[in-house]
Amino acid sequence: MMRRIESALLAVFCAVGFMACSACGAGTGGTGPGGTNQGTDKAVGRAGQFFLPTGTPRNTANPRVETDAQGNVHMVYPAYSQGDAYYAWCPANCGSADKVKVVQLKTEGTVDNAMLAVGADGRPQLLLSTYKRVYYASCQSGDCTQASSWSVNPILEHDGQREVSGEAFALTPDGKPRFVMHSYRSVGIGSPTPGTFYVQCDADCARPESWTTNQISGRVWQEITLRFNAQGRPRLTKAEIENYGDYMGYYAQCDGDCTVADGWKVAELHKVFFGFSEAVRMYPTLSLALTSKDTPRVLLLGQVNGARNLIYAECDSECTNDQKWSAQYLLNAGSEGEVLRAGLDLALDGEDRPRIVYTASWNILVGSCDSECTNPDKPSWQLGKVEYSGDMQTDKIIPYSNCTMASWFLHSPSLALGKDGLPRVAYRAQDISGGGGKPEPGTTPCSAGADMTFSRFAQLGSLTAK
Repeated sequence: MMRRIESALLAVFCAVGFMACSACGAGTGGTGPGGTNQGTDKAVGRAGQFFLPTGTPRNTANPRVETDAQGNVHMVYPAYSQGDAYYAWCPANCGSADKVKVVQLKTEGTVDNAMLAVGADGRPQLLLSTYKRVYYASCQSGDCTQASSWSVNPILEHDGQREVSGEAFALTPDGKPRFVMHSYRSVGIGSPTPGTFYVQCDADCARPESWTTNQISGRVWQEITLRFNAQGRPRLTKAEIENYGDYMGYYAQCDGDCTVADGWKVAELHKVFFGFSEAVRMYPTLSLALTSKDTPRVLLLGQVNGARNLIYAECDSECTNDQKWSAQYLLNAGSEGEVLRAGLDLALDGEDRPRIVYTASWNILVGSCDSECTNPDKPSWQLGKVEYSGDMQTDKIIPYSNCTMASWFLHSPSLALGKDGLPRVAYRAQDISGGGGKPEPGTTPCSAGADMTFSRFAQLGSLTAK
């Protein structure tokens, strides 16, 4: 539970100066935690960095970002607690928060995972997963920056028996929504029967009865990235827990009947890292993108003898055959003093060249490669900066008298590319305080933990900015 209550956030924004805020006598449009560049980032090639708006100050969690054919930016980010998510739109040159238009979408129950897909028509569709139900939200007509244009409907009641994890929501080429869900991840007496389910709708998708659900596995496929090729056939990456508690990463595709287990063919990729005792819980993480020829490219956080490895993998034919994949280790745990943390994402530019974002030592970094991206003998990859947590202004108002330190922890990045081929990155920023000495008489002793959490956005002007 976040230690700082919502009603205190506005005072914190104004006092610390994190962002422009109309209620503090600055900013435009009354967009609430919106913002401008902090003044601490002097890197050349940075077009804009700011917290994402919510109208009135509110904690938010992991965001997703996509761009449409015109380069416009679409984002979704859930409220941290008590229900709701926010859809945000920004023009292609999204350099400041005053360009962002935001819509609050109401739900019952906290949204654990907010997923976004943008159709060929440039219109967004969302899937919002809560503990008890799944919501489908769409803007089929009108101005999608207006709440009146949105339809938000619960389409599946599961009462805590199932969940949707990763980027498991996608659209077919003709705009039909699909997602994959799995049994709730728990063990022991009373746990749900393991299973994975393919869920689809072809028309009138605001109605629950328009959706069909089919079980495709008796195992839990989790942290899925779902994509569709030009023929509308699904491809995905997934993680599965193994006999000894480790997780294995897989690629899967279906070219037949996707409502039955036999329709899915699978290739084993690599053991993936997980860390449930980290400051930010780390589920196994994979990301999938398809080239213009519909061949898969995968980025994952791998594990070798307990060490973390950022791994990029490619396949050009017969991709359900493990031996047809080639891979490159990009960054090992501890190299150059960096430790890989929660979150990564992969996108391909107009020439099918991979661009990645990832978390290292609670900083958000970007990587790019133009050729021979799995050749270990070629220095093909270039790394750059999205944002370092140390560049952000630290919190000066801490709710415990003897907490002496506060830092931003950046993680869970989502990546989209603009028409210029440059990254638009959304990620989560958590303000964590700790340390401490002897508390003042009558005050609560310091307890290390998160004080605030916000969704954040950066538009880059370079792939290699430092």
